[in-house]
Amino acid sequence: MPFRSIVATPEELAQIVTAFEEAWRQIETRGEIAPLGVPAERERLGYIVAGLWNAKIPGQLVELAVAQFDATAVQPAAFANGVPPLDP
Repeated sequence: MPFRSIVATPEELAQIVTAFEEAWRQIETRGEIAPLGVPAERERLGYIVAGLWNAKIPGQLVELAVAQFDATAVQPAAFANGVPPLDP
């Protein structure tokens, strides 16, 4: 997880971890993530939470993290409609 690189007090780090876990709970509850995708998606969420914390964006960290997670998700429906993936 990217939290190791965050410079924060123990109290702030506890807030970050709590926000991450709450955001993950909200995401996981929807049941949209395949079991094999969980580790990668948790890591992606970790980077989102860390980035939001480092950017000092005002507001609710959990809600912002979930919104950013959703906004940056790969949309499998696009592939089902015949839209090919981008070549690297």
